[in-house]
Amino acid sequence: MRKLFLVILVSLFAVSAQAAFLNIMSPVQQRMGAYESVDLGIAGPGQTITLVVGRESDGTTIGYNPQAWDNVTPLDVPPGWEVEGAREYPMKVKIKIAPDAPNTIYNLTLMAKDEGKADGTGYDNIGNLTFFAAVTVSTDVINISVSPSQVMTGVGQPAAYMVAITNRGSASDPFQIRVKDGLSAWRYEKQVLVNYNSTRVVPYEVVLNEIGEKNFTLEVSSLSSPLIKQELPLSVVAEGDVLQDWRATTHGLMLFPILLEPLYAVMGLIGNLVGYIG
Repeated sequence: MRKLFLVILVSLFAVSAQAAFLNIMSPVQQRMGAYESVDLGIAGPGQTITLVVGRESDGTTIGYNPQAWDNVTPLDVPPGWEVEGAREYPMKVKIKIAPDAPNTIYNLTLMAKDEGKADGTGYDNIGNLTFFAAVTVSTDVINISVSPSQVMTGVGQPAAYMVAITNRGSASDPFQIRVKDGLSAWRYEKQVLVNYNSTRVVPYEVVLNEIGEKNFTLEVSSLSSPLIKQELPLSVVAEGDVLQDWRATTHGLMLFPILLEPLYAVMGLIGNLVGYIG
């Protein structure tokens, strides 16, 4: 009878332990148990993945508990990586990849803990839950496209390009847009934050202060690592005749009062029609 009681007790404990779970909320969504693994996707060297973990679990003395877990801490991480544990709700674990990490798959060991309160009370009798996280490091985490590839404008007038930056990685990151070469006098740089697994479209302008056509290279690079970047060839044509000035009225700066806006539109239409016919 005593042996049977011990077997039942051990079985009940095992069921309770198996019922404990961890909710991964971001950058992927997964409900996992002890010693299971979550694939966090790809990220570049130097970038930081924010692993968001919920506090709820089951298998406690009161069954389901929305505040079972108190902390997530690293147990084993690759050399040069920085992992900052979390206590807030939801718990956010900052995983910063080493800036010189080669392209490959890395594994981390983390632990969710039931720590209770500072005075030693408040334990939920759920224990700790060890789990694994995999990260694929690659410098190929962004795609860029620019429209149009060539802009015709007037001398000293802005030529606007729409730059689409797709962040295919699991780390939200700030990126810098600049002219790499071809326009030596143009030093304008623009910074933009692109969230993980998303695309953001932003305008970028260049100005040519002389008549002619210039080919240049537009570069988009991560501020976390110079290894993460993409380039595209573009061109700008600046004309200085009256016809081009009329065309320029359809984009660029308004030089006349608002009362002359209808005339402004007609001038731009005529300029474009003549240019098309010619």
